[in-house]
Amino acid sequence: MAAATVDALSLGKGPQTDFLGVSFSALDLIGHAYGPNSHEVQDIVARLDVTIGELLDHLDATVGAGNYVVAFSADHGVAQIPEDTGAGGRETNDETTAAINKALVPFLGPGTYIANAAYTDIYLQKPALKRMKKDPAVASAVLDALRAMTGIAQAYTAAEIAAPGARTSSDSVKRAAAFNYYPGRSGDIIIVPKENWILSTSATTHGTLYPYDQHVPVIFYGAAVRQQKFEDAASPADIAPSLAVLAGIPFHTSDGRPHTEAFTAAVSTR
Repeated sequence: MAAATVDALSLGKGPQTDFLGVSFSALDLIGHAYGPNSHEVQDIVARLDVTIGELLDHLDATVGAGNYVVAFSADHGVAQIPEDTGAGGRETNDETTAAINKALVPFLGPGTYIANAAYTDIYLQKPALKRMKKDPAVASAVLDALRAMTGIAQAYTAAEIAAPGARTSSDSVKRAAAFNYYPGRSGDIIIVPKENWILSTSATTHGTLYPYDQHVPVIFYGAAVRQQKFEDAASPADIAPSLAVLAGIPFHTSDGRPHTEAFTAAVSTR
C-alpha cells in the first residue's frame, strides 16, 4: 500500500516536500500475544525485513536512490513474559481494582468505585473521585493499598504527578509518570509496576520506565545522512524536528531535538 501511494501521488517527483508515514503494526499484536522471544515474533520480524526491503527497492526505482530520507523507529519496546524471567509476575487489573474498592469501603461503604482500568491508569467513579480529592485520608488509603501489593512499585494520584515540578523531580519513577501524564485523558490514579511485573493477563505488554520498554532504535537513512552510529541519547520524538531541519521547515516543539550531527550536508535554513 505504501508503494502504491508513492506511485499514485507521485511522491518525490515535485519541488515540494512530500512526507509518507507508515506503521507496520502486526508485530505489536503478535508481540503482545506470544512475547518477544517467541517463534511467532521471529517469523514476523523476518517477514517485516523483506517487506521494508521491497519498499526501499521501490523508492530507489521510482524516486531514485539518494533522493529520499527514511526515519525508522518504534513507539515502545516490550517486557519479556514475566513467568520466563524468574524475577517477575503479574498483578492484573482485577486485582488492583479490587484493592482500591476495598480501601474505599471504610469511607464510602461496599460498592464498585472504578469506572475503568486501562492498565496503569485507573479512572474512578465521580463520587469516589470527589471524595478522594476532598479527603487526603481517602487518597492515602487507596495509595497505601496499591503500594502494599507484591508487584506494585509506586502509585500516585493525578494531582501529584500533574503538580509543578513533577517533571523535574529527582525521583526517576515520579518523573517518568509525570512525563506520561496527559491532563484530561490520563487516569485519576497512576500505578507503576515493579520491573518484570505486568498488570495484564496477555502474554506481555509495555508502558513502563524500564529499559526493556524504553530502548528502541532511532535510525536515519538516505540523502545527506552520515553512515555512523551515535551514542548520544535519542528519542522517537527527535525524528520530526530532525526531518524538519533537513527540509528547511521551522519546527518548534517542547519534546525532541534535531540531530544535525547525523547529517553530512549543511542543513537548510530556508
